[in-house]
Amino acid sequence: MNTETVILLVDDLMFLPQLEHQLRAAGYQPLTAVNAPELTRALFTAPVLCIADLFSQSFDWERLVRMIKGPGKKAAHVPVLGFGPHVDLQLRARALEAGCTAVVARSAIVQQLPQLVQKYRWTVSAADCGRTPPPLVLEGLRLFNQGRYFECHEVLEEAWVAEPSPVRLLYQGILQIGVACLHIQRKNWRGAMKVLERGVPKAGRFAPTCMGINVARLLDDARTIYQELIRLGPDWNGEFAPSLFPTIEYTPPD
Repeated sequence: MNTETVILLVDDLMFLPQLEHQLRAAGYQPLTAVNAPELTRALFTAPVLCIADLFSQSFDWERLVRMIKGPGKKAAHVPVLGFGPHVDLQLRARALEAGCTAVVARSAIVQQLPQLVQKYRWTVSAADCGRTPPPLVLEGLRLFNQGRYFECHEVLEEAWVAEPSPVRLLYQGILQIGVACLHIQRKNWRGAMKVLERGVPKAGRFAPTCMGINVARLLDDARTIYQELIRLGPDWNGEFAPSLFPTIEYTPPD
């Protein structure tokens, strides 16, 4: 549940397997998306980068890039690396205007993909993780540890909406793990599994610690819950061990 993902806006069936192979060899999980529903699902995995084929005529790459980038977009922190013919300056300008972080030649993607991913991928800011959490986040952690998951959701959602930096993804990850616990209390197996699968990758970007929050321990607890839900199965409608519900450790940053 924690492999870093790279989204591929690519539909060239001859070229795509090559990109996927290189990404897997470099330790990333490639996810292909060539329409809005596929991209929406891929963004749930908290990707570190999106790579877009600007030469494709079979899907609207500009629309998909604009779904990621721009003011108010939830995934605006995700860099988008476009590639296409290096001599097409108009195409390059269109890509940058749509929101691409950079544009490179197709040959560069072929020859330097791992290095390009390392150069352009999104990484956690040490400055963000060194901050003291805002009051709303501290309140959300308190509510989480009290098992008041619905109230925790309301508070952390407010903090998430107000936060301009990518650390908002951590707030959302904690929020979704809390919502999974709420679903478990309500015997909603599918709901719990779905939000765990969305929340763990988001929080995982900030492990082991961020803002004084012991993210690594929270992830371990969330994975234990996930494995227990798998063991119980979708027809489960009984008890769930209260000891499995996590407690978030917080130590104020120096």
